[in-house]
Amino acid sequence: MATSKNQTKAERQQTAREKARQMQEEQRRQEKRRSLMVRWGVVIGVVVVIAVVIGVIFMNSSRSIPDAGPSPSAGNDQGGITLTSTTELAPGDEGLEEVDATTVEIPESTGEQPETVPGAEARPAGEPAQIIVYADANCVHCASFETENAEQLDQWLDAGEVTVEYRMLDFLDNPATANYSSRAANAAACVAENSPENYNSFLSGVFGAYTGHGGQGLSDDELKDMASGLGADIDSCVDGNTYRPYVKYSGAQARAAGVAGTPSVWVQGENWATAEQGQAFTDWAQGIMDAS
Repeated sequence: MATSKNQTKAERQQTAREKARQMQEEQRRQEKRRSLMVRWGVVIGVVVVIAVVIGVIFMNSSRSIPDAGPSPSAGNDQGGITLTSTTELAPGDEGLEEVDATTVEIPESTGEQPETVPGAEARPAGEPAQIIVYADANCVHCASFETENAEQLDQWLDAGEVTVEYRMLDFLDNPATANYSSRAANAAACVAENSPENYNSFLSGVFGAYTGHGGQGLSDDELKDMASGLGADIDSCVDGNTYRPYVKYSGAQARAAGVAGTPSVWVQGENWATAEQGQAFTDWAQGIMDAS
């Protein structure tokens, strides 16, 4: 390659232009990198702000719900509501007018399902078999459980062969859904109180709505409209979060019992988690009922 001393004037000018072009190209690359860094910085900053805002909203919404409050008249001391037929509820525990989630002592979770839970029992022959269902309105597996077994549960209920106690939980509360698990459980308790004959149908509607909303949950207005379509007026109960403390209490009792997930189901005191893998719930439950 010729040295600068040996280059002609035209060659030196070409070399200078090439160096200038390279410097301009490098400057453009640096400016592009700086621009990308600024853009990513803005994006990250916005994400952080959104996360902080959501966190504040979540904490504020949780704090706005008191720990203590009224129990529905059909409520029991484990936070459950029991169906004795598809249109009837068992009376709640006598004297249980108010509950307080802070009174429940919750041990450290083992992450494993307990063998038994408070209230689970094997009823004598001649009495309806007992079924207890821990469920969350925003749980896909709970929705599947209801889809697969609701018809059989309804048949057993109307034949007087079982009682079905639902303990609706707040396990999957999430700021992205405005704590849908608790809101739906509250709405269900409102229906139990104001229109008990529609409680079973309302729960079926809530679980049936899961797939259509992609896990995002229903709004309060949609929950009220669903109840209204069944003939139940729960507007003021939902707007006032009347039974949200009861939902807190239900979740606390479930955690205290060691319930690690939903759905968790007991039949005649036996945990469905102990069933053989792949065994259908109704087949397993029928076997236990027949043996009782």
